[in-house]
Amino acid sequence: MFSSQQLFHSLCLSFTIFSLIAQASVPPSATFKYVNEGEFGDYIVEYGANYRFLDPFAQPFQLCFYNTTPNAYTLALRMGTVRSESLMRWVWEANRGNPVGENATLTFGTDGNLVLANADGRIAWQTNTANKGVVGFELLSNGNMVLYDSKGTFIWQSFDYPTDTLLVGQSLKLGGATKLVSRVSEEKNANGPYSLVLEDKTMAMYYKGPNSPKPLLYFSFSELFTVSKAPLSQVTLGSGLSLELYGRNFTSAGTLILRRPKYNTTLSYLRLEIDGNLRIHTYEDNADWSAWQVTYTLFSRDSWETECQLPERCGNFGLCEDDQCVACPSPKGLQGWSKNCTPPKISSCGEEDFYYYKLEGVDHFTSKYTEGNGPIEQDACREKCTKDCKCLGYFYQTPSSRCWIAYDLKTLTKVGNSTHLAFIKAPNNKFLNALFSSE
Repeated sequence: MFSSQQLFHSLCLSFTIFSLIAQASVPPSATFKYVNEGEFGDYIVEYGANYRFLDPFAQPFQLCFYNTTPNAYTLALRMGTVRSESLMRWVWEANRGNPVGENATLTFGTDGNLVLANADGRIAWQTNTANKGVVGFELLSNGNMVLYDSKGTFIWQSFDYPTDTLLVGQSLKLGGATKLVSRVSEEKNANGPYSLVLEDKTMAMYYKGPNSPKPLLYFSFSELFTVSKAPLSQVTLGSGLSLELYGRNFTSAGTLILRRPKYNTTLSYLRLEIDGNLRIHTYEDNADWSAWQVTYTLFSRDSWETECQLPERCGNFGLCEDDQCVACPSPKGLQGWSKNCTPPKISSCGEEDFYYYKLEGVDHFTSKYTEGNGPIEQDACREKCTKDCKCLGYFYQTPSSRCWIAYDLKTLTKVGNSTHLAFIKAPNNKFLNALFSSE
């Protein structure tokens, strides 16, 4: 039990610490306010964007406003320098999916909060660091933007909030505290369907389909992370095209070498791309042209996985083999593939209004890294899909008696094992004739 005197001293100490933090503030000379206005930059940047650069700069990184559609700006960090005459890349974004307009402001005030606001004052993004002891802002040479206190401790850092990109020294942390999320498209700056997250003993890649109730696993690093026996707490991108694995209390749990570099790869980033692939891009700072090189690709012919494992490699519905889209599966057989290939449309849930057509030697992208349901009889698997109006088809592997219900079909992978089966829903001709006769 505390004595009254000890309790008094404890309260005094707590009050003193709180007062010191509250009194710490950013010197007026270190504050700033940037307005999104003026001429655009002259050099070519990623996504064909227009941009305005701001003062914070640490070669080859610079803070900018950019847009790919009129009057919809993102505060972002650009990597690359003008002298290389090579495409400059966006490696961190503050307000993806919540753009600001012309005359928006980025303000760093004496209270230590960094705030992005529209011209009318509506806040689009902030660091939430007001009155937390922040005394300064800095863009570091590794691309990390930091707000720090009087002891140099980072109160906030951009490395804790990645979008689709990890820079060297940046980490994914357990529990979804940090994750990578793909961009929708070059034109539209919003979260896309792909994500990369750190789980207990692996990194996992997910696809969020338009019909599936939860994200679908399409790749797991579990077999590659056998170097790690303890639960992971974070995975950090190393300077040598590697992933550094850490357990609890930041103890080393091994290293996964993705590729052995032939030159200095410190200026690299790992990105979850628009197509769901995972690539490392390396910047040669002294290059005069083509300074960027792709130094690692996860889904490729010479890597662990082919491009056929990518959910949207062949669009909404296509058969993939040897990294190529080779056919469009249909009730009449395998037709020539095109971007317009889609699964049959089912307009009624009545069991008499559709049937299943069979494909042999194919896998759904989820079946390679998930166990599915089972063991289960094929008729029971069929029944699960039949009674589920949202089910578009089911996949069944005869030797293991495993069943996968598919709400999104997307890319199917051709495999050599003919016991890997797919059954795709298609409308009955009787139902189709009724539709046509009523028109």
